[in-house]
Amino acid sequence: MLRRYFLREALSLYLVGFLIFIGLLTSDFFTSWAGSFARMGTPVQDMLLLWLYRMPYFLGVALAFGLVFALLITLARWIRQSELKAMYAGGVKPMVLLLPVLGVGLVVSGLALFTWGWLRPEAQLRFDILKDRIFYGSSPSGVLTDQLYTPQGYGLYFAQRVYPDSDGSGVRLEGVRVVEPGGAVWSAPRGRWLEAGVWQLEDARRVEPDGKVITVGSHPLPFPLSAPPRTDSYDALNLTQLHQIARADSKALFPLAQRYANALGALVLAWLAMAVGLGLREQSWAFVAVVVLLFGYYTLWTLSAKFAEYDVFGPIVAAWLPNLAFGVVAVILTLRLR
Repeated sequence: MLRRYFLREALSLYLVGFLIFIGLLTSDFFTSWAGSFARMGTPVQDMLLLWLYRMPYFLGVALAFGLVFALLITLARWIRQSELKAMYAGGVKPMVLLLPVLGVGLVVSGLALFTWGWLRPEAQLRFDILKDRIFYGSSPSGVLTDQLYTPQGYGLYFAQRVYPDSDGSGVRLEGVRVVEPGGAVWSAPRGRWLEAGVWQLEDARRVEPDGKVITVGSHPLPFPLSAPPRTDSYDALNLTQLHQIARADSKALFPLAQRYANALGALVLAWLAMAVGLGLREQSWAFVAVVVLLFGYYTLWTLSAKFAEYDVFGPIVAAWLPNLAFGVVAVILTLRLR
């Protein structure tokens, strides 16, 4: 009965917290882009489309942050009206409330995984296409870096640099990785993009699915020009594609790991929010805890990208750093509650 009472109140506030963070992120979006929209004379319908394509990112953030808001505000009311004190005086252990909240956090993490893993990448792809059309008239040309191509039925093609020859006779490739549909991986330091619909790799080697390495020197790989594939950023690739890319491109390890870390962050934040809130005795500290937890997590989440960029901890540890740090604190506070 006590569990249902707490969850009913917390979940009603969850919708409020969710909408608050959606509103804050929407306000930040239009404030950040207002100057660019005005300078380019962007039509209102394009502004709204960009906002709509950005919405899955807002959902991913609001799912986790809104839950923290709801839990701590609910506990603040229980502290103010001495319900938490009465619960402890009646011999009810804090774990009675903590365990069902962890179940809710797990469900929210599942929704967040779908949002970060599949919904956001599809929206990001449309966002990038529309942004390029508004600000460039088309996709930017010239020297391209970290280009990812996914021609249907041909596997995955990646090049660190794609640029035209100085004499205009063709296109050069550097840092080439190709993952065939069967799982074999090609790598080459350089190559050429030929008009015949071929990537001609130089000093290439092939790694078979069983791990056998074959050095083949110069080798052509088919690349269909009749239907040019799109070039995607990591954010515009879903989890399935990122898993494939990570086999050929080590830079994809961080965004891949971060997708899972972002999703599990809802569970970790919910756990820590309850561990903090159940140990408080003053209502005001619950409001302080909301600010500190969310600001601290967002700060670590932002820094993790820099740590990965400069290889401070490695891409996997950097992606999971916010969850690791907050998870350790949650464990310590939970042990104190017991």
